[in-house]
Amino acid sequence: MFKNFNTENWLSFWSIGAPVILSAFGFIISLILSFRAERKKSRPVILITIKKYHKNGTYNTNLEIKNYGQTMGTIKSVKIDPLYTAMPNNDILEPNGFTKFKNFPIAPGQSITTMIATGQNAKVVNSKKRTFIIKYKPDFWKLLSYKEKYSIDEEHYPTIFSDGNFTPEKRLEKLTEDLNNQLAQVASSIRLVGRKIDNTKKGDEEVTK
Repeated sequence: MFKNFNTENWLSFWSIGAPVILSAFGFIISLILSFRAERKKSRPVILITIKKYHKNGTYNTNLEIKNYGQTMGTIKSVKIDPLYTAMPNNDILEPNGFTKFKNFPIAPGQSITTMIATGQNAKVVNSKKRTFIIKYKPDFWKLLSYKEKYSIDEEHYPTIFSDGNFTPEKRLEKLTEDLNNQLAQVASSIRLVGRKIDNTKKGDEEVTK
């Protein structure tokens, strides 16, 4: 068909056909970008977080793996570098249990928590740079894997106390405040007892007279 086109035919074709072709191409690109944007919004987001807390006189450390996204995700592998090392004579807990996750599905909002340290007899060695690497696949695209990699300074990670105070400084401030209140109450009680003793002595003296 194009062999019989003259200059006028070609000009007519490009003046009419080119915009149509470009519009169709732009529409397809827009659909692809929109599809990818929607998938990105609804993708799974799987992360590991640390919780160090003090409760009932005991220091504890938990690891939590959670899907913060909108769709199902399947954990392919979890790496912890360096691996958690238990203190000597401690075989109570399994601090690296998450590294055993293979093809493990986790629903949106689902979380799994494991205790990795508690008290004095089940502690782990903290690291200034503990790196977590989580690989997982979204449920809607079986061929594509996501990878999350980040590091945490555990030595300076805040400890949450049962009364809501997060740092040793804040905890000390709270303890000092509570101690001052208790001392004030004791002092008030002593003054009250002293006044009662004085009143009793005065009463005895008046009776003697």
